[in-house]
Order: sequence, then C-alpha cells, then structure tokens
Amino acid sequence: MKLTFGGMGRRFVEAIAAIMILAAASATVAASLMVVEGARNALNGAIHQDRPDIIHVKSRFNRALFETPRSGNLPPLTIPVYEPLIDPADLEHAAGSNRVIRRQSLFRNVVSGDGFLNIYVFGIDPDVEREVSRFELASGRFLRKDDRAAAVLDQVSARTLGVDVGATFPIRKADGGDLELTVIGIFDKLELRGAPPRSAEAPSLNPEATDVSSGAFVNIQTSEDIFGRPTLTDALVIARSTSDVPSLVAKLQEAFRLEPGIFVTERYSQYERKVRDFVLTLAVFTAVSVATVLLAGTFAANLLHDIYVDRRKQYATLITLGFPPAVGIAPAVVFGLVLGAAGSAIGSVVAILFVPRSFAIPSLMADLGTTQPALDLMVVGSIVAIGIAAVIVGFAPTGRRLLRHALATSLSEGRS
Repeated sequence: MKLTFGGMGRRFVEAIAAIMILAAASATVAASLMVVEGARNALNGAIHQDRPDIIHVKSRFNRALFETPRSGNLPPLTIPVYEPLIDPADLEHAAGSNRVIRRQSLFRNVVSGDGFLNIYVFGIDPDVEREVSRFELASGRFLRKDDRAAAVLDQVSARTLGVDVGATFPIRKADGGDLELTVIGIFDKLELRGAPPRSAEAPSLNPEATDVSSGAFVNIQTSEDIFGRPTLTDALVIARSTSDVPSLVAKLQEAFRLEPGIFVTERYSQYERKVRDFVLTLAVFTAVSVATVLLAGTFAANLLHDIYVDRRKQYATLITLGFPPAVGIAPAVVFGLVLGAAGSAIGSVVAILFVPRSFAIPSLMADLGTTQPALDLMVVGSIVAIGIAAVIVGFAPTGRRLLRHALATSLSEGRS
C-alpha cells in the first residue's frame, strides 16, 4: 500500500487542480449539450407541429357562407366551405407518388323561426386523416373506410343536436333529399390540420379559435353522396421528404395554373427561415463545447501526465517484484479514473444546479416557445468520455514506457 500510494502528497495539489479543471470543463460542456439537446427537442416538436412536409391545396373560400340565413323559416341547406374546384384525378397526377389526403368541407345550415343550427361536415379518408390530425374519442369509435351514412361528432355539436352514440340526425343533400347519419362516436378533443377559417356561428370546442374546431366527420364516400360530386374543396399533400416540398409545390401550381381559384400553400419556406437561424444558434453552443474540451481537457491531461511521470518508479517497482504488468499499472489507472469520475460528477451537479430550467433561445424560432435543457444519455456519455479521454491521454506516455521499455530505465529515473 505504501509502495503504491506513498509520496502522493507532493502531487496532491496537481490532482485537486486536475479535478477542478475537469469539473469546470464538464460543467461547461454539460450545460452546452443540455441546451443543444433541449433545442433539438424543441426543433423536433416544431417539425411535428408545423409539418413542413405538408402542402395545403384549397379552393377559394365560398362567399355564400357569409350569406347563410339567420332567421325565418327556411329549409335546411348544405353548402361547401371552399368552392369545389379541385379535380381529384388532376391532384393525384400532380402529386405523383406523394400521399394525398382528400377532403370535402361542407357547412350545414338549418333555420327555424328565430333560431338557427349550424354545423360543419367534413368528408375525410379516416385511414390517412389520423396521421395528420388529432382525434380523441370520449365514446364510441372512429370512422372506418367501409362505413357509410355514419358520422363522428364532437361533444359540443352532439349536445347541440341532441344526439348520442347510436342516434341519427338528418343532413340535406344536394338533390334536395335528406340523408340520415348514424352517430358512431363522439370526440372529446380534435385538432384538424388545415382547418378552414371559422366564418359562421357554429358549435365549437374552442370558442376562442379562429379556425373551425368542431363538426361532424364522415367518410369521403358519404360526403360525395351528400354533395353529389367527387370534386374536392381542399386537400393535403404529404411530401416524401421536406426537401421535396419546393419541387412538389411547383408541380401542383403548374397543374392548376389555369384555375385561378385554387391555391397551393406550404409552411416549408417559413420553417426553413426560422430553422436556419436556430441551427446557427445551436452551432455556437456546440463550438463552445468543443473548444472547452480541447483547452481544458488538454490542460487536465498535462497535469495527470506530470503526476504519472513522478510515480513511474513506484509502478516499475511493482512490476519488478513479480506483479503482472496489468496489476502493476492498475493503481495508476484506478487513480486516474477516480479523478476523472470526480471531476465529471462535480461538473454534472454544477450544470444541473445552475442551468436555467427553461429560456428562449435568441433566434427566429423563439416564437415557438421556451427551450428546456435536457439531460439525457448523450449528455451523460459525453461528460464521462471527457474524463476518460483526459486519463488516457495523461497516462499514455507512462503506460507505454512501462510496458515497452526496460524496467531498469524506469527504476533509475529520478523524479521528473
């Protein structure tokens, strides 16, 4: 024991200094990487929220929606929210192999006496619509592709209509007849991506929303029966990748260039402008981490190297006494790992205590909300790797000398 650890007091100050430097480096790197990870999480959330890979194709807004009657005794009326100008065959051809989510957005208006009852009706493809919109059922089930004359409503609309699961309500078709829709499910929450603007009074899950946040959802085949035609009012096109969006937008615009009432909108350009500045901000934090590792890590490795050089004679003596080389240098390795672990642990604690729980990164993407620094396996692994790397670099010259050079040389060395 004395042979292994004797004389350590003379290098005790250097060992403490190495721990402090590793702690400072670990704290800086941990804080920077926590910010980077938190920012990446925010970026992934922005991708999920903005969906820059989605292109919205819609017709011009139907002005008749503003003129729906509010009083009197008039027969029910069903009109499209957007003018039905989109030919599904042309849209499919222009979209190519990219996925198309078809929609028919309708509006049902019933006027009786001094009251009126409005409700939005959306014809959707249930299998693909759930990939881009959010639906949470309170009771019943969601639509299936083979459902006909079936509807799923939100709670507010169901309460206004006075229906529950299993009940029916009529909707006026384009030919003047009524179609009885059977309620098979009721929504607790719904978020329809690319919902039309709320331009008429109707039941709403979110009264403060400017877009439609409620309505009855039916299969696209059922809405075609109601509407009397397959023409779409709007649709979503999902690009295979975000990089394909500009070229896909150009194809869609070219396909409908002769129809001035069809508009192609995308969020990719706005998303790219915001993300570009955001990525530059993350690059600053990453550069700080790399610079800290190179400078502080090198300094700590030099201190460890001085400690190991001073103790070469003790390690060589252990090997000369018959201990295997691995056992002879084991105390040096353990000592270095303890120093590295101590520095990494102290730095991690400091980073966790002093890094803000949340803050807004000064970038164009700051409008997406605050960034919450995250401590995950990547951050922990990076901190541990810093300590291990410093130990390896510091011990490498001594270990190589003990294992590859004559022991007499190491034994004859004085303190250096």
